[in-house]
Amino acid sequence: MERRLQRSQLEKIRHFLKLEYYDSAVKESCAIMEEIFKSIYRKAMAELPMSERAKLMEAENTIGKGVKGYTEFGFGQLAALFARCRLLDVWSKHTGKKLGIIKSISLDYIVDLRNQLTHSGSAHLCTQSDAHLVYDCLMSWLAFIGYSDLEHGVESAFRKAAPEPVAVQQTAAEPEAVPAHQRHAQYLKQRTSSSYHSDKASERRRLKIQSQFSQESDAQSFLYALQRIGQKEKLYGLDVGCADGYVTELRFKEEYGFHLVLGIDYNQKVLEQSDHGVFHYRCVNVESPDFEDEMEELMDQLEIPGFDVIFMALTLHHLKQPERFLRKIRRFMNKGGALILRGVDDGALISCGDDGLVEKIIEQSIQIPHMSDRFHGRKFYPLLRSTGFEDIRMQYAQSDTVGKTPEERDVLFRYYFKFRSDYTKRQLDSEPDNPVYQQQHQLMLEQLEALQDLFCKPDFYFMVMTITAIAIK
Repeated sequence: MERRLQRSQLEKIRHFLKLEYYDSAVKESCAIMEEIFKSIYRKAMAELPMSERAKLMEAENTIGKGVKGYTEFGFGQLAALFARCRLLDVWSKHTGKKLGIIKSISLDYIVDLRNQLTHSGSAHLCTQSDAHLVYDCLMSWLAFIGYSDLEHGVESAFRKAAPEPVAVQQTAAEPEAVPAHQRHAQYLKQRTSSSYHSDKASERRRLKIQSQFSQESDAQSFLYALQRIGQKEKLYGLDVGCADGYVTELRFKEEYGFHLVLGIDYNQKVLEQSDHGVFHYRCVNVESPDFEDEMEELMDQLEIPGFDVIFMALTLHHLKQPERFLRKIRRFMNKGGALILRGVDDGALISCGDDGLVEKIIEQSIQIPHMSDRFHGRKFYPLLRSTGFEDIRMQYAQSDTVGKTPEERDVLFRYYFKFRSDYTKRQLDSEPDNPVYQQQHQLMLEQLEALQDLFCKPDFYFMVMTITAIAIK
């Protein structure tokens, strides 16, 4: 079995329970628990003091009778190993964590069930209650150490607990404490394509709000780019990640002299606009292996010799390989053309009066699989340099709560925070029975609700910076 549990393994157990194949459900559940126990034992041998490790080895030798190691143990032998060396007690003492929920689970009955299934040729030995008891036991272990990645889960579970803050009530389980620099390093190394979707009505409304906040800075970027390009009879523009075209038509203004503007987006659902005037819209997946061929075909159809202005607003951070994409898109720029990148960065904000709540939300955000790159703004300059651009201008614009009405403050909250619960919701929707995902989503909802209340208070201060890079080819 691979270290990473596949979703299909747990779905298989649930399928067995639904079909009343209780023997099979018990066998599959025990097989996963065997892997959990082996991972924990392996970690214990690496982390515990030498005196404790010696006790573990003595117990392992006794149970294996000197001829088998723990990697060859079955479910019953692993349970006996844990009991003989009192591993959970040692674990609790070493980490300072309370292991009440898993220490309270007796494995004896499950071991007996597993032995009967192994040594008896009879079928239908297990009842419905037997199967659900074993499955619930498995889910308790998974909820404690982490749901899908055994190695990372056991690593976190063996980490020593941080001192608990005084007089702070937690309404939901929080992720295991990991030093911020480690979380950020893991996050930046494990970038994958974002699971973001722009077709929800609420997200489309948020994008319009977002456009209002960035209108002035975008206007400055376009004016600078057009000054650098100079006088041209016909200008060709490209908006990458245009969504429904609302921002496209506000930014590529008619008075700028654009002869043709192409908007592309991977999501067909949001491309409601039909071609009109200088504006044309097409569904294109920029991460497709055929992207360059599709673009060349489109440019031939629309008679576009090359683009003078390419605009990407809050798009690059959703891509798995942004550097590769920038190299590709550079090919379609005219000499002397401008590439405008706009984004934000979770590290480029300031808050005061929230008792660390903003930081907690950001820390939880970066632990969500398929979250967009929330630290992308700082990477614009090195990404552009690495893809061949030398003439680069960086611009910065701030949005803050100073002088804002409660309604305007709420708009700022929705722009920068509201969407984060969509990611925990999508994660939960993928595995509705996952207790860890349930807790994470509930925690995110509660934290966002508390922060939204703070945004309406006049003494709460928040500032976020919009980061723009304009690169000339």
